[in-house]
Amino acid sequence: MEVYLTFIVALIFSYLGSIPPGMINISVLQYALQSRKDAALSFIVACVLVEFVYALIAVRFQIFITENTAFNEYFQLITATVLIGLGLVNLFRRKQERKVLDFGEKRNAFKRGTLISLGNTLAIPFWLAVTTYLQSLGWISLENFGFWAFIFGIALGTFLLLITILFLASRYSIVLNNHFLVYKAPGFLFLFMGGWSFYQWIITLG
Repeated sequence: MEVYLTFIVALIFSYLGSIPPGMINISVLQYALQSRKDAALSFIVACVLVEFVYALIAVRFQIFITENTAFNEYFQLITATVLIGLGLVNLFRRKQERKVLDFGEKRNAFKRGTLISLGNTLAIPFWLAVTTYLQSLGWISLENFGFWAFIFGIALGTFLLLITILFLASRYSIVLNNHFLVYKAPGFLFLFMGGWSFYQWIITLG
């Protein structure tokens, strides 16, 4: 049962965490608006594969840290700081104009997706912080098959969000124009998560 819960929690947080617009989301949106779904699917597959690898690295590193008491004492404080930082960045981020990208043929879409996703190195500290937060709540278990359930849940959540953008492009464009929904709401959520992690760290000291 814990494995299924871990998978579902990872999927939900990955899906919601992928909503804020970035190069990946905007690229899929523009593929969709250009009616180039085959190329978009190649692009999405590349992005999901890179996300899978980044999540694998982040969670493995998180497990290593939590198993070493010398690091574990301060790791929750670092997690709280990262989450609060993400919240503040979202709250004070200004609405940016979306650039029109010049896309090549389908055979280049996979390569483009790989390169853009590799440049999204913030995925590693993001999943480090989120994984630690979810563990502190007892919502996930990374033991045995739980580890792979979490990783595959992250990958599937990203895939489903990008597929949603691909097939609901016009509606996603409306979402992008809603500054509160895209930036403020995630910002407040990250601040809450960071505040809770900081509170948990204070309790462990007492």
